Amino acid sequence: MKLTKEKIIIAVLLVILIWFCTAIVRLENYHYAVQVGFCQEYSNLDLVKKDECLNKTETRTNWTWHLLYGLKIF
Repeated sequence: MKLTKEKIIIAVLLVILIWFCTAIVRLENYHYAVQVGFCQEYSNLDLVKKDECLNKTETRTNWTWHLLYGLKIF
């Protein structure tokens, strides 16, 4: 099997697409956690701990929901 320029471009674009999807999922998870009110036990004075808590929080049952909401499909 010979690697052509087209196959390399498709592989690079696929890696970039996966990278963008993971960024959308992470940001939508954070956005929804803030919107719903997760990590309210941390005051606004302790923003570092609140940010860590929001980054670790799983708000939906599957990553596909984050992707669908982040892309405004739902």
